Amino acid sequence: MDYCIRLAVFGACAQILVWPAVQAADNEVDATDPTKIYSFFGGGPKYTDYTNGESMWEIRAIGNFALSPADSLLVEFGYGWHDGGLIPGENSGLTDARVRYFHVGEIRYDLTSGYRGMGYQADLQFAGQLKGTDGQNVVLAGLMPIFALGGHWDLYLSLGLAATWDKNFEVHNGTGIGISPNFIYAPEGLWSGAQLQITPEYKYFVTSELKNEGSGNLDINVGGMFSDSIAWDITYQQNFDIDLNTFRRGEDTGATNDWNIFLNFTSFF
Repeated sequence: MDYCIRLAVFGACAQILVWPAVQAADNEVDATDPTKIYSFFGGGPKYTDYTNGESMWEIRAIGNFALSPADSLLVEFGYGWHDGGLIPGENSGLTDARVRYFHVGEIRYDLTSGYRGMGYQADLQFAGQLKGTDGQNVVLAGLMPIFALGGHWDLYLSLGLAATWDKNFEVHNGTGIGISPNFIYAPEGLWSGAQLQITPEYKYFVTSELKNEGSGNLDINVGGMFSDSIAWDITYQQNFDIDLNTFRRGEDTGATNDWNIFLNFTSFF
């Protein structure tokens, strides 16, 4: 749909404007801490396996724009190729897209254990054109309290309200709560910028078509730094219960996102 094209144009224009104007709060990039505000651009290949035996290859692009030392805007979109003909429709096209605003309050980076501070976020996830990605538009908004757990572990706990609509926002399918504890382990001495992230996420709906239903996934991410400004990471995701990427009210899409893996390279500015 043309909203994805608008996202791409917006992302390119915003990156051109922001790169020279806004830099990181310090010159040393710490990719293990999601509360630190940087401008960056990245992307890479993603493979998705569906429960009906079909699959998808995809190229995704991610841009994050540092609007101020405390505010950022993330834009993400992709283009994919579906392998299989069990589901009618085109086998190539734009996939799901995302826009996320994040604001971080005062953070106690000196603390090695305990509550460090609070972040705030609004996250809009848009259905794509390609089958297997053309299910739901999801809106999330909430808080992210941050805790140092000791032993190189930190917890970024996203809590908030979730609401979901069919593609083009035609039908509202549910409102509920979302929780996503992001555990990050950043040891020293393994490799440059070494990190392990373990992130279970679940949305539980209490109204409308999806009342008493949930959608969840478990992400396991490993990453590091090639240089002072180039990072790499790989994410494996296992999905559970309702798949919001494929769910549409009153339709059996025939495909549920079982698992996927994403290799991402990021350049910080």
